[in-house]
Amino acid sequence: MRVSWKRWLTAAAVVGTSPAALASTVVEPRARVSLEERYDDDFRLNDAGVTGGQMMTKVTPRIGLDAKDPTLKLECYYAADLLMRHGSGRVTLDHRSGLLVNKRLSRRLRVEVSGNIYRVTDPASLPRDSVARSTDPVLYGQSRVYASGRLSRVVDVGAGYAFEGVRVQVAGSDAGFVHTPFAELWLRTTRRLSLGAEYRYQGFVFGDNFQQAHGAFGALRYRLSRQTTFTARGGPVFFTAQDGTGGVIPRVKLELLHEAGPFDLGFVAGHDLVGASGFTNALWADFAGLVLNRHFNDRVSVYGMASFFRNGRAPGEGAFTWDGGARVAQGYALGAGLEFKINRYVSMQTAVDRIAQVGMDEEVAAGMNLTRNVAAVRLHMKAW
Repeated sequence: MRVSWKRWLTAAAVVGTSPAALASTVVEPRARVSLEERYDDDFRLNDAGVTGGQMMTKVTPRIGLDAKDPTLKLECYYAADLLMRHGSGRVTLDHRSGLLVNKRLSRRLRVEVSGNIYRVTDPASLPRDSVARSTDPVLYGQSRVYASGRLSRVVDVGAGYAFEGVRVQVAGSDAGFVHTPFAELWLRTTRRLSLGAEYRYQGFVFGDNFQQAHGAFGALRYRLSRQTTFTARGGPVFFTAQDGTGGVIPRVKLELLHEAGPFDLGFVAGHDLVGASGFTNALWADFAGLVLNRHFNDRVSVYGMASFFRNGRAPGEGAFTWDGGARVAQGYALGAGLEFKINRYVSMQTAVDRIAQVGMDEEVAAGMNLTRNVAAVRLHMKAW
């Protein structure tokens, strides 16, 4: 369960008032069970001669552990998704787990470690669009290590390593990986404006195929208000394939984050080089996403989301034309939901989603529209 950073900072400030509490670590176990009844018309679920949509029941027990003190925040969890499809009679068991650690080593140095592992049969459970477009089991993982430090009053530096990997678990499939070390520097020019520079290396592995890319970027971060921050990054990516061919790909990424009381907004859009799709190696990608949350009171909240992606083979096959045909995969997702908290232990949620994807020529779902509509009612119960 995601814990608000604002609440954590408040708790850290409270316990910090006592010298004895400075050395203490608060450990809190977490346990939750979610029950979901869903209608899904994804044709990939229609095995055993079943046509049209079908009702499904999903049961998700989740256990976790949180630990925190004035210099540490740790969250870890494991969840199992038992999905029972009533139309076909098919039953599957998916697994998800994650870890997040933020540690302040000194007044100037901070380390962040995060990771997630998924073994799922429902592609909608994965955190990235366009990964694995079939109901075959998918093993997917991502991790990140990042260390940041303050060189002076106005200069911050950071370095890290990110990993992403995926494999569709069917005979003859290859695993795909992306290794991404990077380093960055930020200069605070005013109270609101920071300017940055970043270097990034990407190593793409898919079966026996290896590709790589070097990127150099400029960055700008501007605080529009106390609650709103805009960040922009951009620069060239120099891509090289295993046979020596390659090219230059532009990278652009725009982010807007707003957190203020009852209203949260997050927006991201850009063009970049990605990998680990489960079907091919490095891909160029266009992407955009918008998330809105509105909290009416302590019990009632609503959310809405929209996302879009296009991708194709690197360095840029079909990237700058809308009529990419079989060379380009694309898709979108729309969703909305309402949550009502009955008390601190029980909450209910209703949600509707529409997800559409069209695959590239080398993929399992080549040229096939994978549109699905989902309507769900969920009950979440926490033990503590």
